Amino acid sequence: MPQFAATIKHIKEGVKGFTISAAVKNIEGWEETLGKMEVTGAKTMVRDLERLKKLLQAEEIDGEAVKTVVAKLGKETVTMAGRSEGAKAEKIRELGEALNNAAA
Repeated sequence: MPQFAATIKHIKEGVKGFTISAAVKNIEGWEETLGKMEVTGAKTMVRDLERLKKLLQAEEIDGEAVKTVVAKLGKETVTMAGRSEGAKAEKIRELGEALNNAAA
């Protein structure tokens, strides 16, 4: 399972500190985790992560498209946090907020 702390750290450090291969590996971990979840919105997030992965692996990266997908993922993640409870909810919310800030 992907680590919240590692993902949040890389997002907060900015894209320059996160290689494409590291980002793709992280995305794939989240796709696997979310793909197993029976939570409203998880399947949409998997599709959005797949889109993000394709954008990052393109020969020429479309920064605006990446920003749009990251912003959508941030919103979806914060929404998912609202459906969760306890410490896990806080980590999910923190991840969503980091994604929102990265897209801003």
